[in-house]
Amino acid sequence: MALTTLAGIVAEVRSLINETTAAFYSDSEIGSWINEAQEEIGHETFCLRTYKTYTILADDIFDEREIRMDSDFIAIDEGLVYYNDVACYPTTMAKLVKENDEWRSATGTPARYYIRGDMLGFDNKIAAGATVKFYQIERATTLASSVAPFNGDYRLINFRKLLRDYAVSMCWYKKGEDTKGDRWWARYLKGLEDMKSLLNIDIDNSYQMIPEDHPAKFYPREHFPEWGQS
Repeated sequence: MALTTLAGIVAEVRSLINETTAAFYSDSEIGSWINEAQEEIGHETFCLRTYKTYTILADDIFDEREIRMDSDFIAIDEGLVYYNDVACYPTTMAKLVKENDEWRSATGTPARYYIRGDMLGFDNKIAAGATVKFYQIERATTLASSVAPFNGDYRLINFRKLLRDYAVSMCWYKKGEDTKGDRWWARYLKGLEDMKSLLNIDIDNSYQMIPEDHPAKFYPREHFPEWGQS
């Protein structure tokens, strides 16, 4: 059996819980746990990094200068943001206000960007039809018959077994077999830590959607004394 498809992972889970045909568990139930695991792993490890090219639509623009990140977005990765292929450098709304209290009426090609929640904003007004490019950490596509785990990323093939281990633990927990569930859960957690280590992920889970020390974060508190100094 192979862990290349949702059906293959379900089959491996069934083999390990000794229920090769649907009885106590349905295929859709096991599949939901597998997808739950993929979502958790993606958020815990930031394993899917991509370069995003996005064409702005009129309905996407908020307050003349912000756009909301797409649904496949988890976090901004390292690197600059480009507006119509012009490099924009990180700033904060606080710095923009301090430099010019009428900055919201500024027009022209943006030169700086800021982050407010899941909104990406610019120092100048933006326009529909413009392109925005940036490095992001994305969500894994929900597994289905034609969708490979972790968006088919070949570097993550060895970690597909974590989806199986997570689902096996959930199966045992549902049946009240907590000892067996704990054993498979510990196996899943060990694999998750190994994955973080191999991918050079911060083991102490200090990541956030937008890290506190990101220079474009809206009001990064630890930099409060430095506002206006740069």
